[in-house]
Amino acid sequence: MLRDIHNLDNYDYELEKKYISSYPLEKRADSKLLVYRNKKIIDSNFNLISNYLPNNTTLFFNDSKVINGRLYFKNKNGAKIEILIADKKISSALKKKSPVLLKALIGNKKKWKAGDVLENKINGIVIKIKKIKNKVSFEWDNDISFDELLIKSGIIPLPPYIKRDTESSDYLNYQTVYSKNNGSIAAPTAGLHFNNDLIDNLKKNQIIDFFTLHVGLGTFKPIKSENIENHTMHSEEIIINKENILNIYNSKNITAVGTTSLRVLESIYYLGSIIEKEKYNYVISQKNIEKKLKLNLKESCKKIIDHLNFNKLNKLKFYSKIFIYPGYSFKVCDQLITNFHYPKSSLILLIASFIGEDWRKVYKFAKEKKYRFLSYGDSSLLFRK
Repeated sequence: MLRDIHNLDNYDYELEKKYISSYPLEKRADSKLLVYRNKKIIDSNFNLISNYLPNNTTLFFNDSKVINGRLYFKNKNGAKIEILIADKKISSALKKKSPVLLKALIGNKKKWKAGDVLENKINGIVIKIKKIKNKVSFEWDNDISFDELLIKSGIIPLPPYIKRDTESSDYLNYQTVYSKNNGSIAAPTAGLHFNNDLIDNLKKNQIIDFFTLHVGLGTFKPIKSENIENHTMHSEEIIINKENILNIYNSKNITAVGTTSLRVLESIYYLGSIIEKEKYNYVISQKNIEKKLKLNLKESCKKIIDHLNFNKLNKLKFYSKIFIYPGYSFKVCDQLITNFHYPKSSLILLIASFIGEDWRKVYKFAKEKKYRFLSYGDSSLLFRK
């Protein structure tokens, strides 16, 4: 069947509630693992993933940590107002003390009148918020940082399709065992399947490396355009180091642990095409992707290393709006470890671009074998078409 690859309706499938996991398995690595390679599908278990990975691959993990970014307040009439912090620069704001001004999503926004200051006392800390244009100002009566405030008073934000309140177990289960750098409003969920023993075993045959992408609103933002080319991704903060670039440069095979890691890896290629020794504040946009570049991956890596060396840096922060959908030509990633994603989402488009039309066969197989879908669900190892 000839399909319009840019029509959003072609990336729909029926996802019944029974496939959506509200809780993880008791043991992280006990989930199912679907392996897709050379148009064939294998039904396996995640704790056996090392049997299917190439021995010479380098695995890249996203070590971002989910913040307690959801807070609740009430207006003077008792109506509940929900605040979900959604600022791409949240990681730098976490170190600040009162006040802090950030972009946020506001639930029940109509009940919060302009000029009204909302107040809540949580764990002995009085927090006041007010709207300033499209941002929320947070003030608190304590000499602690915003990060400490969220730890004491915020709630870890589970995805909207998990129809239950956050429970104490989620503060452990909804973080990867290697999470390190605070700044995400959603977990890089492919990594939730790894435990420390599994990572240690992988190190025997593979190179393991970590960088950071702070997951933002782009994860949940629905695609509203019938033509997917008209969709714009939110910008997300990425932090890489020199070792990351050297490992990419020297690798013959690369595996991304999660769609966020894949987006970092592909963004790095485009970063090398625009980077200059004496400039900073880089943003990778769709315009960079649309250009036909003559640069190969090693040349791109060398330019980034030259930039780091010239400025005597080990780390580099930049932002990416990269949107990967069918028709995209992958520059870096060979395999992808990922969960099963929501229909008509930017993530299902990424999967379709990675393995082609067989994404339908993969998802049909997963449903027939009763795989668990979405954040707390099962996993897959996909080899690029």
